[in-house]
Amino acid sequence: MEGSISPRINGHKIELLDRKILNIQGIKDVHSFNEDTVILETEMGLLTIEGEDLHINNLNVEQSSLNITGRISSFAYSDNMDFKSKGNSFLGKMFR
Repeated sequence: MEGSISPRINGHKIELLDRKILNIQGIKDVHSFNEDTVILETEMGLLTIEGEDLHINNLNVEQSSLNITGRISSFAYSDNMDFKSKGNSFLGKMFR
């Protein structure tokens, strides 16, 4: 169709294996993390992951991918992007 703009799709994918390994693609930023909660900005909104003994094992900024291990209890999306305005993200602190 002439004159139309096709939406830009970077891709967002979540793969959960046995509630122990979580592979995520389409990561924009890591806002916070500890052993119980990881909060990420993704292509599809803010993603909160909850569990026990959570560890970020592989963060690839160039490929926008992330690997988390531990006991994953839940993950949920939110459109609330309050973290953006605060400038307190993990990656933001690393590159100051």
